[in-house]
Amino acid sequence: MSRPTRQCRLVYTDERFVFAKRSYPGVPLLVNEDGQFVDPVCDYLRWQVVYGRLKISSAKTYAEHILHFWNHLASRGLPFDEVNDAALLEWLNAQTKAADSTRGARCDAVFDLYVWLESEGYVNQMVRIPGLNDHDPFRPQLSSRSAKGGPFRRSNSKFGIVSALRPRQPATPILPTPETDDIGQLHAAIDTAANSEVAERNHLLLDWYIQVGLRRMEWQALTLGQIPSWDSIDAAAGRMHAVEVLLTATKGSRPRHAGALPELLERTREYIEGPRKQIVDRFRTKYGTAYKEPEEVFLSNKTGAPLKPKAISNLLTRLFELAQVKGHGHRLRATYLTRLFEAELMLEQARVASYPGEKLQIDLELVLRRVAERAGHRHIDSLRPYLTLARKRLARQGGTEQLLTIQQLLEAKSAELAHTEALLSQRRAEYDSKTPATAQETLKKSSDPTTAITKHEGRQR
Repeated sequence: MSRPTRQCRLVYTDERFVFAKRSYPGVPLLVNEDGQFVDPVCDYLRWQVVYGRLKISSAKTYAEHILHFWNHLASRGLPFDEVNDAALLEWLNAQTKAADSTRGARCDAVFDLYVWLESEGYVNQMVRIPGLNDHDPFRPQLSSRSAKGGPFRRSNSKFGIVSALRPRQPATPILPTPETDDIGQLHAAIDTAANSEVAERNHLLLDWYIQVGLRRMEWQALTLGQIPSWDSIDAAAGRMHAVEVLLTATKGSRPRHAGALPELLERTREYIEGPRKQIVDRFRTKYGTAYKEPEEVFLSNKTGAPLKPKAISNLLTRLFELAQVKGHGHRLRATYLTRLFEAELMLEQARVASYPGEKLQIDLELVLRRVAERAGHRHIDSLRPYLTLARKRLARQGGTEQLLTIQQLLEAKSAELAHTEALLSQRRAEYDSKTPATAQETLKKSSDPTTAITKHEGRQR
């Protein structure tokens, strides 16, 4: 007969936990009140970090959810290998103050643990797992349902199932995707809100998001060594080619290449040699040898250190509010994905037109895979809504046969034009509020918006 579960707590490995000559400090482990390791859970968490390459931060979150459930079992005197739907449901229903999304995440952590325990032989006939024991005649203690489709789809569910008791969540409303005019308003908001020392950095934040499709962590982790030299940038500009930048700090720690336009890299170089250098010089003067210049490109003007993720999110939130644009910062990546799909679809249209005897129709699965590779998505299913949106937009526009880099270039110039128009509108409004009516009429007759603002400046070498 199984023993009842004991009250537990979490402890963490230090640098002495080594596997295959690699150290894994910070891995959470479950220890009971007698100081004994709870082997099934400890083995699961170690496996997730070492073999599943789960981030330590995620492992800690999973461990906290499992600990919460384990102590619930201990309070009821239940053995861990006799858990059934009734015990799991009682635990979920006791979390009255938690949101459905939180309860869903906790349910996933516990259910995934039991799926792994079943697959590794720690428990027997508790969960029916597709492709593993689904042909065995038994009645499972923990019921399940497919994780595919609808709001319950989970791409990280190895066997494609979730608990049948998982709290149902309302469908997430589709957030707006910023259009060209919205992006122009965001750029104009930067010029209104920021001082000159950080204005160019913030403009670059938007453009790296929109033109290259970087995530917050990828932009934050860009280093000086990843930005090409002036000679490489000039050579790419002469060929009208995007430059492939190797990203190493990515979601899932899977390095990937991202194409950046020479103009964007040129502005980034100018930021490095201009505003960024001023920040570094100021903190070197203030702290001397105690200040070490970071490898990261984009720095805080207040600390001289790389921007933290929370600071980036707060910055984008303020910009969206100031520009009165709906959505939030991560939706800028949706803008990039939509444009990338449009460009890839146009390339496929060109191939079909060029080889009518060989290519009879557009290969949509190939388009999905190409976009997923460039955007750093492991699963193409999450990108299908963008494909549908891009097809509808192209159908309205009639489609063309432009190349990918040219499409990127056109979108960048459109955003720059929208920025200029938004700035001009703001300046006119400010002038109108301070100028008599007769002077306003004279100004309107003599003004020429095509020559009102020029942006090109000399760069430092």
